[in-house]
Amino acid sequence: MKILCVSDFHSRDELIDAAIKEANSGEYDLFLSGGDFVKEEDYEKLLNNVEIPMFAAVGNWDFDFTPPKNEEFENLFRYMKVEFGEYRIVVIGSVFPEDYKKDVQEWLSGEDGRKTIFLSHYPPDRLGDATRSGNRAGMPGFRKLILKEKPAAWFTGHIHEDFGHFHLMDTEVFNCSAVETGKGFAVELGEDGVKDYEEVELV
Repeated sequence: MKILCVSDFHSRDELIDAAIKEANSGEYDLFLSGGDFVKEEDYEKLLNNVEIPMFAAVGNWDFDFTPPKNEEFENLFRYMKVEFGEYRIVVIGSVFPEDYKKDVQEWLSGEDGRKTIFLSHYPPDRLGDATRSGNRAGMPGFRKLILKEKPAAWFTGHIHEDFGHFHLMDTEVFNCSAVETGKGFAVELGEDGVKDYEEVELV
């Protein structure tokens, strides 16, 4: 399965248009975004024009959105678990209370981490979370989930200045924040997790 992930559009029309064009290139099976569309119409433009299945997490700039309807899936997600082919995908927006954490651990109990994917707005602690000030802004609870569940890939955003690829044990972490770099990530998954990846120049 090949995934395109682009996060943090922040109403940049040229970035939204480029992501739609790339997603519809015929190269991908799934489009992921970690949120911060900023305006509902920005999200709706992606939703209505991306021709492959799409999942998106609510970003901290998206709190006031009315969850848009989606014919294949329910809406723009604050929290969701879904079986997608042979994969299990967990989507986490800008909140992650203890009941979500317990729920996702129960759902993934006994599952193969190589067939598990996480998508979140905030990054895990010390993985794509370095700010310009030198501080870390990631979520310790997400790092603990990686250590416990050992997912194949974790897609995230939020920290614009730390776009890039990181890893912890066998989990590959991709900060896909595009607003400053104009880039996303193309990630191919195989039987043993991430098979290949590359940065994708959008604008």
